[in-house]
Amino acid sequence: MKKLLFILFLLCPAVFAQRADFYKEDITFRLNKVYLDVEGYYWFANHSDKQVHSNIFYPFPYYKGGEVDSIRLYNISAGQKTRYNLESVNGISFDLFIAPHDTVLFQIGYRQKLTGDSAVYILRTTKGWGKPLVHAEYKLIVPVGLEVKGFSYHPDKLYKIGLDNIYYWKMENFMPDKDMIFYF
Repeated sequence: MKKLLFILFLLCPAVFAQRADFYKEDITFRLNKVYLDVEGYYWFANHSDKQVHSNIFYPFPYYKGGEVDSIRLYNISAGQKTRYNLESVNGISFDLFIAPHDTVLFQIGYRQKLTGDSAVYILRTTKGWGKPLVHAEYKLIVPVGLEVKGFSYHPDKLYKIGLDNIYYWKMENFMPDKDMIFYF
């Protein structure tokens, strides 16, 4: 039932007079042969004269045997951990409150066990917000000994720092048409 309400929320923005504007993300991925660790910063704004209260669903990719652990959710703007509900293996949901004409910044992180030769971060749900991200940055950090053979989005830059390769993407007005996938 919660998923149905979430889908209706995403597909029917006209039904909700006040809606958060998800406009920016900055995400760092750390990949080794066993885990993908994701740490992201997500910006939401309220452009209305009324408080926004939304329930946000944050999805995880599903792999058989690819458990998600170490889930972290922190409201940086409020300076506190945020409670969430685990929605089976599909993701988490949490409440978002934004005062009129204000912005809220969340830090969300998790670690997922890998079961194959690729790692996925779900991007396509951005379309559900009905507009592209104004700004998005992504960094993938891998040890030099781990060869990344392909990407769903080709990186803009590659940095070699110490014993790590750091792949970098910078997107403006970004409406993803596919998920972020790293093949190794």
